Amino acid sequence: MFGFLKKKNKVSVTEEKKNVETKPPIQVAFERNLEFLKRNALDVETVCNLFKNQGCMETIRIGMTDFPTGEIVIADPLVYLGNERYTHLLNRKIPVGAYPIELAVCHSPIAGVRIAAARLKVREEDVCRYEVAMPKGTTIEQINEPGILAGFGVDAGLACFCDGAVAGEYDTFQSKWHQERPEGNLYDDYFAELFAESYREWPQVQREGGDFITWEVPGTGHSFSMFASGLGDGFYTGFWGLNSEDEVCELVIPFMNSEYFI
Repeated sequence: MFGFLKKKNKVSVTEEKKNVETKPPIQVAFERNLEFLKRNALDVETVCNLFKNQGCMETIRIGMTDFPTGEIVIADPLVYLGNERYTHLLNRKIPVGAYPIELAVCHSPIAGVRIAAARLKVREEDVCRYEVAMPKGTTIEQINEPGILAGFGVDAGLACFCDGAVAGEYDTFQSKWHQERPEGNLYDDYFAELFAESYREWPQVQREGGDFITWEVPGTGHSFSMFASGLGDGFYTGFWGLNSEDEVCELVIPFMNSEYFI
């Protein structure tokens, strides 16, 4: 009786350590990675470790993405791309042109083959520092202000770099596709086979079913790449890689700290 008044026994440090040690390695890595993704800073060494070709890491180029305006959106292409309510242009522009997309592939013994980071490569120059990619009209000094969201949500396990105008073209494409197939599923009925083709071509660097494609929006002549977002859904941040002249060399999205998964 009145057992709820009894003091709870304190858990010893040894017991706490034991509880942590009994967690599956993938759970421990996942929890550490969540903290990594909350950071608003990215150092040059971390990016170099991601985009290297040694150990469990492999860097691949998967295609060119077109930027007819030089304004960039990073988004989940199946859920948010083309929806201006949930996405925003970034605060820096790049020269108009087409640029390669690079993926840092992690061959993890506990998580399998995963895309640890993605990079839009603009200049082949040394990066001096990384800075959070903020919404257009804001500056890095406003990163902690209420109502300003630096980053993007993923709800379909995919992400992309896309030109702002191409995002509009993509929205037109998918709206028309859904109008013609009201019961259809854009991924299952259209993109799944394209991802499967990608897997057949590059089976050593992606999971069965495919983790990336480079695709042309029908009737536009403009292409962009879609790629899996590390361990899946979540909230991710883009970082500008800047040279000594404060010019954009690259735009990076880290999904995983690969050191946690090896």
